[in-house]
Amino acid sequence: MSARDGLVARPARPEDAEQISLLSAPFVEDGLLIARPLAELAEKMQEFMVARQGGRLVGCMGMALSGRSLVVYNLCIAPEWQGRGIGRHLVGVAVNTGREEGYHSLLALTRYGGEWFGKLGFSKVPVSETRDEWRNLFRPGRRSSLYELILTSEQSRD
Repeated sequence: MSARDGLVARPARPEDAEQISLLSAPFVEDGLLIARPLAELAEKMQEFMVARQGGRLVGCMGMALSGRSLVVYNLCIAPEWQGRGIGRHLVGVAVNTGREEGYHSLLALTRYGGEWFGKLGFSKVPVSETRDEWRNLFRPGRRSSLYELILTSEQSRD
């Protein structure tokens, strides 16, 4: 994604909260994202990256810490913009951020898109290998799966 094709990825600003809420709404309705009130999104704008085409927000992703891992959440792309590499680019930003800041892994908790995360190098984490520090990421009843991308050269799950 580059300025030459009109798409720009940048850190979210407070004024992006309402557009993130609107972009996320259909995914929340389909049960793919967790509902987050506008006030909560506004408080977490420092965790978000957005992808914009002109004045329109076409994608977003939140990043939060969990122990030695960086967690990708609320990743969504406007339906008419899917398949153009925007999600891949946003996850690439998270990978670069995680590596630069020395995190062990990148995590994604999802009810959808496990195959998509697999194409990006993530591996599904078996329930038996889920660390205690990650358990608070799971919401009861959502039946989500956890995917991990190792960012460091150490391969152990200590």
